[in-house]
Amino acid sequence: MQASPHVTDDERRALGITVKDETRTMMTAKAAPTSSIGMVDTSERLRHTIRFYDEATPNKRAKPEGVMGCEIWVKIGDLIPTDGLQCQFLGLDTASPYVVEYEGKNAGLKSHYMLRWITTRGDKGHWSEIVSPTISG
Repeated sequence: MQASPHVTDDERRALGITVKDETRTMMTAKAAPTSSIGMVDTSERLRHTIRFYDEATPNKRAKPEGVMGCEIWVKIGDLIPTDGLQCQFLGLDTASPYVVEYEGKNAGLKSHYMLRWITTRGDKGHWSEIVSPTISG
């Protein structure tokens, strides 16, 4: 009955049959409402294992609704970056953790990580707090 051209939409509604909405609606794109939290494990030589969580649910591993993954950026050196433009893009990770391998020449240097959520529509969330561990050699 739903596909029959002889039945009107009013008749379908009266029978409790779903009536298809012919009007297309645009979904508004919006950035993730929360920030990511980064934690770095430095227990292995020349390797950082970055775990990321949502600030609203730090005890859960799930990303916020509508989020594709977490962008991870880094700046190596003493000076802490003031924005993402000073950092190098490492990757977009869809599941924590993210592992970074360093060369021996970087041993003893600081690495400053900035993270942010990316939605399934490509919108960027807010930057995380900067996490600045030393690269162990």
